Amino acid sequence: MPLLKLMKTPSLSKIKKVSLGTKWNFNHHLNLHIVLQTIKPPISLFTFILIVILPIYPLFTKTIAVCTKCTIKTVKNAIDISKNGDTIQIQEGIYKEGFLPITKSITINGEAGVVIDGLKQKHVFGIYSNGVRIQNLTIKGSGISDLTEFAGVHAEKVKDCHFENLVLEDNVYGFYLAETTHCTLKNNISIGNAENEVLGGNGIHLWSASHNKIIGNQLKKHRDGIYLEFSENLEIEGNESKENIRYGMHFMFSGHNKFSRNVFKNNSAGVAVMYSKDIVMDENQFMDNWGESSNGILLKDIADSTLTKNRFEGNTIAVFADGINNIKFQNNDFINNGWGIKILGNTDHNKITDNNFIKNVFDISTNTKSTTNEFINNYWDHYEGYDLNKDHYGDIPHKTIHFFGYWIAVYPFLMVLYESPVVLFLQGIEKAFPIVTPIEFEDQHPRMKERI
Repeated sequence: MPLLKLMKTPSLSKIKKVSLGTKWNFNHHLNLHIVLQTIKPPISLFTFILIVILPIYPLFTKTIAVCTKCTIKTVKNAIDISKNGDTIQIQEGIYKEGFLPITKSITINGEAGVVIDGLKQKHVFGIYSNGVRIQNLTIKGSGISDLTEFAGVHAEKVKDCHFENLVLEDNVYGFYLAETTHCTLKNNISIGNAENEVLGGNGIHLWSASHNKIIGNQLKKHRDGIYLEFSENLEIEGNESKENIRYGMHFMFSGHNKFSRNVFKNNSAGVAVMYSKDIVMDENQFMDNWGESSNGILLKDIADSTLTKNRFEGNTIAVFADGINNIKFQNNDFINNGWGIKILGNTDHNKITDNNFIKNVFDISTNTKSTTNEFINNYWDHYEGYDLNKDHYGDIPHKTIHFFGYWIAVYPFLMVLYESPVVLFLQGIEKAFPIVTPIEFEDQHPRMKERI
């Protein structure tokens, strides 16, 4: 009689009960003998593996080596023969591959000196499977098109992707993620080839994405360093975005996001946050975004958000506030900017509290005479009051609007008269008999010393 017919096999229900009720840990040695003792009558090891374990976990994953002297000489060939769970290990060299679509859950890892060249065809890597991991590569040479947004790494409708320690060069878009969830972009460098806003792409571009992490990346010479649209619940931390043609970061219609400890420096138009709500912005640096229309940050039609412990230094306009509501500015530093905060008349019910305003040409500017915004306990280096009761707060209110600053907001061409004798004379009269300056823009209890 055949050997298999002599095997005593338990009922399927008993096997299912053990497989569902046992916590498997495949990172450690699995003592099958102990598990088998829980099943009565006992079954063979072969039957247990065949019925229970193989459907749960791919035991036979492999590492595929790629090099000029290996059996597998191209990344494309390695991807073709790989299966879910496999790792492709690429040795040093330049691999002229063209477009590399990935439809399996695999890991691609490069040794030092690995360059993947997309040959200006399409995307270099196209990710169309969950759980793909790519790390330690240089990726260059995406396609160029007026109709398609080609990228060094393009991922669409996937989850749990991970891209780390990649250097992206000469790609129109660095990373383009569409409808992705729980993906991570960490410690990557993307240097773009954008020459203007029309032909250039973004360093990191997310569309309709959620619960992604963008951590520790460096982005340079793109149209926008980071661009987000219809994306939410993102963690954006520790990135540096500089020397981009338009914005260091730009997002629209993207609520419930947090960006912290990022540096946005020397971008043509700074940072823009538009048509969004519930945004947390803390401990970022907005530096040297200088030009005719440059802002440290543009806030356009956003609500219910916070800016805390940020540093705005060397910007034309540190914060341009247009149509914002219920925003809390707290513990920020505004240093050596043209304008500290430019507040338009459609901006209401915001609180500016415990901030430092130091060496700005104009601390606050507005085009309206009335406001519902509150200025509370800020430090103003232009404050000329006194503190007789020694409570570290001024005894008289500080008028936050410079006389000439108000006129500049209404008539920008008057800037040529800044600090001219006639302006200084009118400013002296305005201090004694305030008629023009909006009186509601006052800090009732300004700090005498800057907050540290």
